[in-house]
Amino acid sequence: MPAATTLVNCARNLFAALAGAWDRIWFQDRSTVPLEVARVGIGAALLENYGMATPHLFEFWGEAAWMPQAVAAQYADDPWIQSILFYVTAPWQLLAFHIVFLLSAFAFMLGWRTRWVKWIVLVGHLSYLHRNMVLQYGVDLILAALLLILCVAPTGRALSLDRVRAVRAAKRDNLNAAPAPYTSVWAGACIRLMQIQMATLFFFSAVSKIRGDDWWNGDAMWVVFGTYDFYNRFLLSLFASHYWLVNVATYGTLLVEIAFPFLIWQRATRPYLLAAAVLLHVQIGIFMGMPYFSFVMIMGHMSFLRPEWLARLAAAWKHNIGDLEMLYDGDCGFCKRSMAWFMAFDGLRQIRARDFRRDPSPVVASELVEKALYLVLPDGRALPGFEAYRYVVPRVPGLWWMIPFFYVPVLSRLFGHPIYNWVAANRGRLSALTRPRSR
Repeated sequence: MPAATTLVNCARNLFAALAGAWDRIWFQDRSTVPLEVARVGIGAALLENYGMATPHLFEFWGEAAWMPQAVAAQYADDPWIQSILFYVTAPWQLLAFHIVFLLSAFAFMLGWRTRWVKWIVLVGHLSYLHRNMVLQYGVDLILAALLLILCVAPTGRALSLDRVRAVRAAKRDNLNAAPAPYTSVWAGACIRLMQIQMATLFFFSAVSKIRGDDWWNGDAMWVVFGTYDFYNRFLLSLFASHYWLVNVATYGTLLVEIAFPFLIWQRATRPYLLAAAVLLHVQIGIFMGMPYFSFVMIMGHMSFLRPEWLARLAAAWKHNIGDLEMLYDGDCGFCKRSMAWFMAFDGLRQIRARDFRRDPSPVVASELVEKALYLVLPDGRALPGFEAYRYVVPRVPGLWWMIPFFYVPVLSRLFGHPIYNWVAANRGRLSALTRPRSR
């Protein structure tokens, strides 16, 4: 009996250890930020790729296209291969589908209504691929796999307009409040799934390369850039004068692709392998004329970003910029709502709001703040109104999209100052007009 009890306890401890290791691999409580970076990039890639195809819309996917529907149906004999475009017959329907897809890709990139927009993007992308398989390349399948992971993941919780809406709702009651960053074990599982996807791609790419003699001999780069598809006169001239560069490029590519699937998981080696993989794809995009493929692969590699790297980067940025304090009128409902909207884009929480009515500033007199908003800088300077916003916008990453409105000469000088002065002078009336109705 004692031996049997010992054996049962050993088995129980073994299974507990295996379960703990499984949870550590798959179900770590993680932020969605690495997935959000990939979401923004993949959305931009889809928008650019299909946007550039718009002039050839009917040539690529119309009834008189390279692959008419009757021919496409012969290729799509698998019931799992479906496309909305199989059921689109009129040109206006194809145009409407294309417009909806481009708008959805734009919304996906911005993170607006991400919960359901991402599924529209996935279905749309697959519909294009299955409707005309002649246009289908490996990168399209890789992008579809990454899209599927982003769809099942809880994306839209950071670096998104959805996050802006959530922060804005919290700031309506307290401008210095902010919801805690979203984390979940499911986000960790989806990040791990994308990491495995990228490591597997590199592994099989390396396996296919080492089967060829050109890669063993160190001549592969010469052969690649001498072919019709990737002919590059500049590189061939450089290689002809310094042939050792061919060997370095060939063996260097092999080294990165072989090492990546095994060393990317270690904390000490991850930064170097990630940098090498990104550099490799940048070179592929530049020298082989494959920017779309390279960009999609780089976005997939963003799943290996560590949260502490991003945290250190954010801390360094905030330290370099310094504290920014905005003085506003807490008795003005329009001012408070405007500040909540503006500060909702401050993901790094660089801006601190001070209600001068209840907490007067020792730097700026209250009489001045009654006329315009003020920004107090780390060095003690104070900027009023439009100039305050103009100073903040380029220093808060979430507000960079506003730079044209504050720095393009015509928009900023001709319209910016007069509009701000009019709003400041009529804020009482605007506050009454925009006050939420009581129920």
